[in-house]
Amino acid sequence: MAGNANGRPVAVALLGAGYISDFHHSALKALPNVEVRAVCDLNRRLAEQFAQAKGIPMVYSDLGEMLAKEKLDVVHVLTPPHIHFKTSSQILEAGVDAFIEKPLCHRVTDCQALRQQATAQERIIGVSHNFLYFPVYEQLVDDLRSGRLGRIDQIDIVWNKELGQLKGGPYGAWMLQTPKNILFEVAPHSFVHLVHLIGQPDSITVDVNDRIDLPRGLEFYRRWEIRGWKGNTSIRLRFSFIDGYPEHYIHVRGSNAVARVDFEHNTYVCQEHTPYMLDVDRFLNVVKPARSAAVQATQTLSNFVLSKMKLSKVGGPFQYSITRTVENFYQNRGSSLDERLSPELGESAIALAEWIARETHLPTGTAETPIPEPIAPPTKPSTVLVIGGTGFIGRALVRQLCAAGYGVRLLNRDPNSCPADLRGLGVELVKGDFTDTNSLPAALEGIEYVYHLARGYGKTWPEYLQYDVEPTQKLAELCLQHNVKRFFYASSIAIYYAGQGAGTITEATPPHPGVLRTAPYARSKAENEKRLLDLYRQKGLPAVIFRPGIVLGSGGDPAHWGIAAWPYSSVCRLWGDGNNRLPIVLVEDVADAMVRALTVPGIEGESYNLTSAPCITANEYLDQFEQQAGLKLQRVPVTGQKEYIEALMKWVIKSIGRDPNAAFPSYADCEGRGFAATFDASKAEQQLGWSPVQDRERLIQEGIHVPVQEFYSRA
Repeated sequence: MAGNANGRPVAVALLGAGYISDFHHSALKALPNVEVRAVCDLNRRLAEQFAQAKGIPMVYSDLGEMLAKEKLDVVHVLTPPHIHFKTSSQILEAGVDAFIEKPLCHRVTDCQALRQQATAQERIIGVSHNFLYFPVYEQLVDDLRSGRLGRIDQIDIVWNKELGQLKGGPYGAWMLQTPKNILFEVAPHSFVHLVHLIGQPDSITVDVNDRIDLPRGLEFYRRWEIRGWKGNTSIRLRFSFIDGYPEHYIHVRGSNAVARVDFEHNTYVCQEHTPYMLDVDRFLNVVKPARSAAVQATQTLSNFVLSKMKLSKVGGPFQYSITRTVENFYQNRGSSLDERLSPELGESAIALAEWIARETHLPTGTAETPIPEPIAPPTKPSTVLVIGGTGFIGRALVRQLCAAGYGVRLLNRDPNSCPADLRGLGVELVKGDFTDTNSLPAALEGIEYVYHLARGYGKTWPEYLQYDVEPTQKLAELCLQHNVKRFFYASSIAIYYAGQGAGTITEATPPHPGVLRTAPYARSKAENEKRLLDLYRQKGLPAVIFRPGIVLGSGGDPAHWGIAAWPYSSVCRLWGDGNNRLPIVLVEDVADAMVRALTVPGIEGESYNLTSAPCITANEYLDQFEQQAGLKLQRVPVTGQKEYIEALMKWVIKSIGRDPNAAFPSYADCEGRGFAATFDASKAEQQLGWSPVQDRERLIQEGIHVPVQEFYSRA
């Protein structure tokens, strides 16, 4: 049972409020007689956001304080690997059990010490390896151990998935501090499968390739191939962290059968001979696995849909596996843990990781903490504060401000992660976040002009309201207190309806109610504009608002969502037929308008559309994309009607599941994304003296060719 022996609910806390914490919390909520009492994270703001979203009563930023104040039974350790030993040891010392997200620790010696401590203090350690409780993996284990597969000839384990942090960071993450750290962060998913299936290999060789250089002087290798033997069984593990079609599977060839677990598609197929003649046997070994895969895929999709409707607790396979892992731990805390949860198995996976690390030609050792990079002092006193200065538009703005002779200060959550090209400009870096009001007064000291280009955290309107709209208002009020001469806010043309009936859109065109009702991002932009202009009229806030169009240029992502929707990097869903001319603008031109607005008198309370001449359609954009990248994209035209019908279906499913954030779809929002309207930016041209690039060939070269070439040179 999940509860304690005395019937008291199990008191649980989460240590870490990052990505994986959501999955653990969902798993815990599915258990009877378990209460999540607290969440702890060094980033208290992150912990507070998580606690508020999940209804967790207590928040801490210090583990020792939480252990002292809360009477806990279990703490889930959801931190980076290099602090697992320290935190888990502290938890055990406090007389509390530890449930540790893989890996157990990042060194075998630490794994051994932690196991010994748990034994001495009569506490329980469980390790969560997220793919061991997939039912399709359990089928493989059953068939292998029952002898159905025969003598095992080969085992191939493949992890081919893009590592998102390589594109956008955070580059201070422990995983990226040395090339070998990936063996202790991501690779244990595959290492634990190997040692669980057949134990430690007898021999291994390692090849590492495809080096890329990251900010802060870091290097990373995106391709790993590990080969080895276990007796007469050939072993191969492959890891690829580049963008591409994702693969995650285990393929086992035995003397009797071949079996394959596909974690991406949640299927298990076993092929073995039938009693029939060769040609019939071949036919059946095509048809039967295909039918089995189709049945499994249908079940996976059904579970997903039913879970959204709150009619099934299974949900997605990854969440289901974690839920079963957590459930098994709590059911067996008072007895003996399943081998898949045991610290012994977790230690075996790290022993394999250390062995592989020794066999590579890369520098030895693993970094304990992120490597700080020296921050150079600013070259001149700062009079301009840029919030969101490390983003796409922000970087172009900072470059132009510095070129114009302004002293620039950047508000940055992690100054050490500031891109090298900005560091070289001599900007001042201040640690902080606009959603953290306490960090703003120091950032505003001596500042005359503020650019607010940042966007707060949010998916739903309540989140946008709390983490974008309200912090923006507080920032503006602080600017009033500090007598800032001008406050610039980056809004968006997303607030407008731009469909067939829109005509010409000017700054006087009001935000569309249907768009705002269904699009929280657009609603937050419109609400921020309203509040800033209210402060201008009521208290004299010197606010100026920019509404950039589809911004293209160096440093941008070629898979731009203003051009099309990109569910995958190879698939683009066109808004309509893709033949309307789009309101594009180069990023350098957007930055130019923003810099010009510093010195133009009497523009407080004004707003400006920033778009260039509409001369390129989505299809023409994609033609140039394909030509430069040397690939073929899958284009799917989606009419406004089809988009609306799909949105209606999603709304029905969410409504049945009583999703409080389900908004009835807006046809105007769906149809308006095709940009049939014309945008008028003449106000910015006349009042700011702005002259954006209008030449079609130059727009293609700088807005499409350059970012595509940059992106694929990195890839």
